[in-house]
Amino acid sequence: MFLNDMIEVFLFVNPLGPTCYETEKIIESFSNERDEKVKVRFIPLLNFHTIGNIMKEKENQTLANRNQLYTDSFHASLAFQAASMQGKKKGRKFLMALQDKVINEGKEVTKELFTQIAEMIKLDLEMFEEDFESDFTKAAFKKDQKLAQEMEIQNAPSCVLYPSGDDEYGYRLDTAITKQILHGFSDEKIQLKKSTPKHLSLIQMV
Repeated sequence: MFLNDMIEVFLFVNPLGPTCYETEKIIESFSNERDEKVKVRFIPLLNFHTIGNIMKEKENQTLANRNQLYTDSFHASLAFQAASMQGKKKGRKFLMALQDKVINEGKEVTKELFTQIAEMIKLDLEMFEEDFESDFTKAAFKKDQKLAQEMEIQNAPSCVLYPSGDDEYGYRLDTAITKQILHGFSDEKIQLKKSTPKHLSLIQMV
């Protein structure tokens, strides 16, 4: 078995997607089971595909509901970005708490809910509210969407895993993301090269 010093994981999610929420828990569990340092980055992905996939699971698939889901997902993405300004782990904790409230408890996506969660996980509330409204946070969101395009990610959840942590060898999982697959890729040393971020040499799971 080949063990690397660090594993890097990029997980692209719709912040309000039930499947994405379950995948995030898988990634967190996988991270805790590895001997190496695992660097995890949750990245909100908002496009036609991610909204459409969530809408398929809903009974009322009206245009108004689709538009509302897009707006809620966008605001949730900005709130996640704002929380992440106080640390990546804080951001992940905020996102998963938000998903729990919305997906499991049926809470509406509101600024009041964002504030409640920010207080619950002990964020600096004033800083969080300022960051939520800032142009810098919107720019960070746009940068993440560009990263998804460069990695040719369209659906959520999607995962890009670098077992060596040096961006030389990567795997993209576009469908079923399981701990078994993540562990398998992390334990293998496959000589795959990439040139630029736009042309990643990735194994795509279909």
